[in-house]
Amino acid sequence: MTQLRRTRTLKERLKTRIRRARGDVFVPRDFADLGEYNSVKRALRQLIVEGEIARLGYGVYARVKTNGLTGRPMLAVRGGFDGAVRQTLSKLKVDWRESDTVRQYNNGRTTQVQANPVFEVQSRFNRKLRYRNLEARFEKPYA
Repeated sequence: MTQLRRTRTLKERLKTRIRRARGDVFVPRDFADLGEYNSVKRALRQLIVEGEIARLGYGVYARVKTNGLTGRPMLAVRGGFDGAVRQTLSKLKVDWRESDTVRQYNNGRTTQVQANPVFEVQSRFNRKLRYRNLEARFEKPYA
């Protein structure tokens, strides 16, 4: 008597891949070997509804965990939203560096802390990255 093995759905395979991944930010091409682009996007949308991941912007998703105090989902990225933006820029191979304000704060020349992350991008980068009330800003560097 042979026992039939149930094949795992694309959504289940995505969950496993996300759980085992080293990084905390994902783009659809990370899952290209699992299925077609539209199928992967559909499964990612289902995971967003279930609270497994969060959408940060066009084609950018991040790992989520449940907040122990409020019970609401929150980013499970090292460094919070700022860390998620850094991982996204690195994953998309965008040349970037910290803004002048962040460099001044790190050097001790100012005590002003930015609420939303600001990055100087060297190449063309025209995406909006946001999570709830946080939005990353991207500026062109001053020569």
